Amino acid sequence: MSSSNETSHPENNYLPAILGFLNFGVLLIIAMPLMSPTAELWDFIFVGTGVYFTMKFIGSVSSAHRNPLTRISPNDRNSIPKEGIYARIRHPVGAGAIYMNIAYVFFFRSMLLIPVVPIFAAIWYIYAQYEEKVMLDRFGDEYREYMKGTSMFRGGGFDQQRLASSGYDMY
Repeated sequence: MSSSNETSHPENNYLPAILGFLNFGVLLIIAMPLMSPTAELWDFIFVGTGVYFTMKFIGSVSSAHRNPLTRISPNDRNSIPKEGIYARIRHPVGAGAIYMNIAYVFFFRSMLLIPVVPIFAAIWYIYAQYEEKVMLDRFGDEYREYMKGTSMFRGGGFDQQRLASSGYDMY
C-alpha cells in the first residue's frame, strides 16, 4: 500500500530565480554609487524609458508565472507550455530579465552598465539554450514545431508564417 508521501512531485525550477537575483544584485551594486542626484529634462526621458522596459518586464514575468509549468524544471515537465504568453514567446522569464537589464541602464544612466548588460543577456540566452536542449530531448519534433511558431525572447514582431503566406518569397 502506498502512502501519499511517496508520490512524485516535480522539482521546482529555482535556477531562473537565482540567476535573476544574481543579475539584478550585481547591477545594483555597480549602479547605486553612480546615481546622479540631479534631475534635468533628459533624466525624466531616461526614467520614462526605464519605466517602459520595467512594464515589459512585469508583463512578461507575470504572464509566464500564470502557467504552472514555468515553475517546473524542464527535466520534469510532462508537456510543452503553449498557452498565454507561451503561445508567442518560448522564454518569457528570460525576456523579462533582459527588458529589466535595459531598464536599469535607463534608470541609473551609467555608462558602466552598458558592458555588463550584454553579459547578463548572454547568460539568459545560454540558459534558454539549455532549456531548449532539454525540451528537444524530451519532446523532439513536437518541440521543433513549437519553435517554428514562436520566438525565443520577443513575441509579436516578425511573423514568419504571415510572411510565408503573403507571397513575398514565392519566386
